[in-house]
Amino acid sequence: YLVMDYYVGGDLLTLLSKFGDCIPLEMARFYLAEMVMAIDSIHSMGYVHRDIKPDNILLDRCGHIRLGDFGSCLKLREDGTVCSTVAVGTPDYLSPEILRAVEDGLHSYGTECDWWSLGIFAYEMFFGHTPFFADSVVETYGKILHFKEHFRFPLSAPEFPAEAQALIEGLVCARETRLGRNGVQDFKEHPFFAGLDWQGLRDCSPSFVPEFANATDTCNFDVVDDCLTDMETLWDVIETSPLGVQLPFVGYSYTYTAVKQKDPQESDPGPIAMEVDPAGKRPPGGAQETPPGELACKLPDGPKPEQPLFLELQAALEAELKSRERLCQELSVVKVANQTFASQLKDAESRNVELEAQIKGLKEQIEGMKATSQQGKSSVPL
Repeated sequence: YLVMDYYVGGDLLTLLSKFGDCIPLEMARFYLAEMVMAIDSIHSMGYVHRDIKPDNILLDRCGHIRLGDFGSCLKLREDGTVCSTVAVGTPDYLSPEILRAVEDGLHSYGTECDWWSLGIFAYEMFFGHTPFFADSVVETYGKILHFKEHFRFPLSAPEFPAEAQALIEGLVCARETRLGRNGVQDFKEHPFFAGLDWQGLRDCSPSFVPEFANATDTCNFDVVDDCLTDMETLWDVIETSPLGVQLPFVGYSYTYTAVKQKDPQESDPGPIAMEVDPAGKRPPGGAQETPPGELACKLPDGPKPEQPLFLELQAALEAELKSRERLCQELSVVKVANQTFASQLKDAESRNVELEAQIKGLKEQIEGMKATSQQGKSSVPL
């Protein structure tokens, strides 16, 4: 992973932020169709992605998508499922079957979790937010586990197409009835994609084509801070990392912010130029070339850790990480259980208030009947 493709178009999360609450219907239709093809290609290779979200959907220089971040992928077993007790991925996009597997350690799940995430993203495309957003992760998990009670469309949604609503409802639902069980065919037959040329999808012109100055331009990404100091880029990482995690990389360090341009006027394409057209077309303004000697900086040679000591530290680190992982899993289970109990308690309190109101009303009716009866007796002549 030291050298990877760079896509100048940015990601879909940044694109969504540019459009505000929602993106145009045809644009959403195009991106969802390409995401269906991308997710299906992962599944056809025998893997489940488990982290489908707009941050991981990149745009190339032409505006077509590229699926990225395969760190959470798992190889499917022969029965088409995986078994994992770790809640990988981003909370808002996790499927209920992943959370149940974490909760009890017994459940397994398959590719259906990726289609759920696609449904969450489709919802976000049209309404500007995810359906189970909450102030805390635990509350979000609780809403996802009880999605039948919490999933709803905004009442103020303007002119929301029925086909789009049917698509989202077909994805954010029970795994037994979720779209994608039959692969990409479920989507090709869906009314939302009616008339779409699936075969020519990669050859069509996208509605949005990113603008960029050169092959390494970052204008389409949200850059928080591109002026980090050497101390921030190196020591902040070292201090926040577990003890021993950097041992395999002693003697090597590289930061892109350390790259210096000798001559700003030079316009020759650099060694990191990406997505260059094979026919010879290059994005306008080509990347500047930087001497290889300035791309990496070596830490001063120091005493190398002895092999036995290194192995001992590595074993201790692995044991500590496993212990921490178990504690996190137990804590997650307890939090979800507490959230479920709190939800049930709230429902019970609401029901109790309703019953008290009914009892009060019945008492008033009884008192009224008694008063009427007493008046009737007093009016009877002796």
